[in-house]
Amino acid sequence: AYRDRTWIAETREQLSAQAAALDHVLTAHGHSPAGACPLFRLIETDDAHGLFERLARKSILTRPFDGNPRWLRIGLPANPAALERLDAALADG
Repeated sequence: AYRDRTWIAETREQLSAQAAALDHVLTAHGHSPAGACPLFRLIETDDAHGLFERLARKSILTRPFDGNPRWLRIGLPANPAALERLDAALADG
């Protein structure tokens, strides 16, 4: 894969598009996603642990931070259906 420049370019484009879709969903629910890595986004919210628990009950795993209880890291959903699940879970609030 490291030698396949076409695959690398296509994968970068796909990840960028998927990250933009995640940003759109997060923004639509009042969050300001941060981060340059297309594999996950960081959001800051008053009750990150509560959101972590609410999403976990919907089988959506995120990462809270002990060092900052307002931060929650959300990984790039695996496919459009997973992004829709996240969207619905964020709306079910």
